[in-house]
This record gives sequence, C-alpha cells and structure tokens, in this order.
Amino acid sequence: MRAAVLQEPRHVSVVDVPDPVPEDGVLLRMRAVGLCGSDLHTWRGHHPFRKPPVVLGHEGAGEVVSSADPVFSVGDRVAVLPALSCWECTRCEAGKPHLCAAKRVPGGGWPGMLSEFFAAPGRVLVPLADEIGYDEGALIEPLAVAWHCTSDGAVMAGDSVAVLGGGPIGSLVAAVSRIRGASTVLVSDVKSYNREFLGRQGVSRVVDPSATDLLAAGAALTGDGFDVVVVASGHPSCLAEALALCRPRGRVVLLPMFAGPLTVDLNPAVLKEIRIQGSTIYTPADFRAAARLINTRTLDARPYITDVVPLDRTPAILTALDTGTDHLKIQIDPTR
Repeated sequence: MRAAVLQEPRHVSVVDVPDPVPEDGVLLRMRAVGLCGSDLHTWRGHHPFRKPPVVLGHEGAGEVVSSADPVFSVGDRVAVLPALSCWECTRCEAGKPHLCAAKRVPGGGWPGMLSEFFAAPGRVLVPLADEIGYDEGALIEPLAVAWHCTSDGAVMAGDSVAVLGGGPIGSLVAAVSRIRGASTVLVSDVKSYNREFLGRQGVSRVVDPSATDLLAAGAALTGDGFDVVVVASGHPSCLAEALALCRPRGRVVLLPMFAGPLTVDLNPAVLKEIRIQGSTIYTPADFRAAARLINTRTLDARPYITDVVPLDRTPAILTALDTGTDHLKIQIDPTR
C-alpha cells in the first residue's frame, strides 16, 4: 500500500509500505486524514516523540474492509480514536486512559494514518451517521480535543471565555464554548483568514492582537476579566496575556505544547488566585461526545474543512503549511 512517510525532517515521500495486519481487529481503507499542527511539528523535526522514519497522520476516518470484531462489518464507516491505552495501569483504572504512560498513538508505537489502509481494534472505532462525510468524521478528533479542554467544569453555562489563537483547535474551542452556553466568547488571532472565518461562525468578538489592545477589548466585554481563558496558541506571549485577561479566581487552560521553556510573571496567578490547568488529548467519553456533535450536526464540521487533496500532494501541502498558507483544516484522501 502507499503511505506518506517522513524520511527525515522536512522530507516526506509517498512510498509503498507493507499492508497492515489487523489480527483480531479491523482493517480500514482510510478516506480522510486531517493534517494537524503536531504533524507540522513532526515534519519540522520538533516533535518530542514522533521521529522519522514515521507515517504521519492521526485524525482519520475510513471504511471497514475486513473485520474480526463482532460490532463492525465490511462497509461500515467509522472515525478512529488514535490512542491505544493499556487499560491495566492505575491511570486507566481511575478513568484517565488519556494519561496512560504506556499508551500508543499514531507515530508513537502505532503507525500513522496517512496510508491507504490502517488496522485498529474495534474499541477505538466510532460509527459515522449515514449523512456524515468521511471529511466530517476526520474532524471528530480535533473536536474531541476542544471538548476535553472545556470539560470538568472548565467552561460552564454563562461563562465568559477568551480563546488565544483562532486556528483549527481554537476555533473549535470557541464553537464548543458556545454549545456549552458561554455568554461571551472572544478569540484573538493575528491571521485575517482565521478572524474572518470566526466572524462567519458567529463568534461575538474577534480581535487582531497586533492591531488592537487585547486587554482593553477584554475589559470592555467583561469588566472584571474572563471566567475562562484558553491558550490555543504556542506563542510565548500568550500565557502572560491569559493571566492578564483572566478574572480573579478564574481559570486558564493550556492546550499547546510549547516549543521551549517559557519565562512569565506568575504574580497575577498568585494575586488573583487563578487556576492554571493543562489539557492533553481526550478520554474515550470525550471522543464519543465529539462524535455525537458531528453525527447530529449540532456542530456542522463542513465549514471547517478547507480542502481534501490526494495522498501524493502530502509533501507539497506540508511545505505550503510551513509557509503559513491560508487554511483552517486540510485533509488527505489516501484513496485518491
């Protein structure tokens, strides 16, 4: 089968690799695989554990072509939860399998999804509704990230929410916050493409932090600061901005993996008793919740998908993404 393999940093080739063996699981023909910021970090050689040679891709949906799982049959259309937790450690037993130290993920103990076929156990597959496209199904994974970071009381009905970074994840965080009943949502982003997209999605306030006083804009909306500030950008200035925007006893949620150590004045966190919380991937329950949002079109994923392109274009697309091309979510169809 063909697969997009990162041979070395900044060098991806679409080459023939051995077909996967599903053993007691399910074999999928991949139909849509989203490219994510972590794929770009891997391509640049900066990812902490995805190292070449490696098949890229972890946001995927496909069609069942063979199954040893009684739940799934040939022809079923599914999205893939890309994390294989051990389900034996204390973290898994505590209901936190996303924190399992032994978990395997695409590109880290499990092949990536940018290939014609992909093998997975049935327990990580979620059915797609008949009217939902594979491209929409592949958006379940990043939506699960947004759902998880706003869970467990992080965003509640009536909250004011600021999101720093309006790319794919930040825009989905804004959408999920509105679904959860946030009273006010502000998103800051330096890219006009992202700001215009967010405006079309009905975000109440979209700010260019390079041209507008972000703190003044936040104060005009909330008076005392935001209940929740979600950092969805890895820019080093964002944590300080988040602490300044957050109200006393508010919450700051950190989503990105930063490129290096940060130096920041934490006095605002002390003086305002701000709770700072990291958020990493999602639980299976989060993934199923995201699937329900997509399958019912409670969140219409279609506007978030900029383009779906053939597998052979993967190297060119990654090069274009590295230069900052305008897009929200670009996906690869490995059958094309």
